[in-house]
Amino acid sequence: MDHEINVDPSTLATVIGWLLLTWHAFLIFLSLLGQYVTQTRYTRKPSPQSSNLGQDAPGVSILRPLKGVDLELTENLRSSFEQRYPKFEIIYSVAKKDDPAVSVVHQLMKEYPNVDCRLIIGDRQVGINPKVNNMIKSYESAQYDIVWILDSNVHVDRDTLGRSVDELMQPGIGLVHHLPVAMQPTSYAAEVEHLFLDTNHAKMYLAINQVGLASCVMGKSNLYRRSDLDRAGGLGAFAQYMAEDNIIGEALWHQGLRHRMSADSACQVLGRITPSEYCRRRARWVRLRKYIVTAATLTEPFTESIVCILMGATGAHILFGTPLFRYFILHWLAWFVNDCLLYRTLVHTASYARKPHQPLGLYQFARAWISREVLALPLYLYAMAGTRITWRGQDYRCLSDGTAVPIAKS
Repeated sequence: MDHEINVDPSTLATVIGWLLLTWHAFLIFLSLLGQYVTQTRYTRKPSPQSSNLGQDAPGVSILRPLKGVDLELTENLRSSFEQRYPKFEIIYSVAKKDDPAVSVVHQLMKEYPNVDCRLIIGDRQVGINPKVNNMIKSYESAQYDIVWILDSNVHVDRDTLGRSVDELMQPGIGLVHHLPVAMQPTSYAAEVEHLFLDTNHAKMYLAINQVGLASCVMGKSNLYRRSDLDRAGGLGAFAQYMAEDNIIGEALWHQGLRHRMSADSACQVLGRITPSEYCRRRARWVRLRKYIVTAATLTEPFTESIVCILMGATGAHILFGTPLFRYFILHWLAWFVNDCLLYRTLVHTASYARKPHQPLGLYQFARAWISREVLALPLYLYAMAGTRITWRGQDYRCLSDGTAVPIAKS
């Protein structure tokens, strides 16, 4: 005998309403957690203990792969030479001997003759990832077990290495990474990129890592032990992936090694960015992640302010009859204020070598923030519909297994 299951429409509406409102409340919690971490960690940076150990300090090999002359390259590389840490070496690497970055490195080596530094010219093809191909020789020839992979387009504070080693030496910690922070935008599109990295991305990155339920790593600036990575096949094993930073983080996490963030930032000077460059960057971001962290990528649009608050507004309207427009405006304003406070804290505490960074004025901030929020969903949908990315002048097609193949230039 068939039994019909009748669901009361009012009960179903109530369940949907609570689900929508709960999701909004959860995102409010993450936003406030990101704010809390920013205010407590980055405004009171501890003095590094490892830096006081002299030659008893663990040695660190700083690996910086280079290609071309990034904006503020000299100052970015200088920040490695000026680390206040007693025992480290710097290994720069370029694929070709005529790369213009070579002369920058040679000049800095002359300025800092007492720093253990060398330059390796020539890459080795171990996979599709040009960054890994570039620094594989550096990785294999490093004299210390701890390696610090530091991108050429960022600079760091002088005590970053000391604080990072302090964290890495804690029991159960296998990777230390730093918050990516954007600075010095000189165009409207660069301001939008600036606001993305220093508000939405920053607070979610900090909140997720504070909770620490899974690996969440961006590869601008990472420290880990070669002995740990070698148990996962070594650096070369990750050359088949374009997002090797994420995969390396997961490989270490699966060994039972947790990740930690020190109170430091990896600061990138943006300069001028065109609107099309901004769109391509955001598309590349999504397309690299959608096959690697699929669940997180699929939930991404629901973490954005407009979609999330509309969900909360719908839930509140269903449950309590709250006017949709009033709910949306009040909560979007609160979201704006929270992002503004977090942004100003980050730009004041992030160090830029020899140049103080001035935050955007309120008008510029509001213009870039609103633009970023409005563009978030359309750019996400555009990125999810494609597989093509551009990396350092080369086009690639992302594959469903997280790898990529180069696209021949016509």
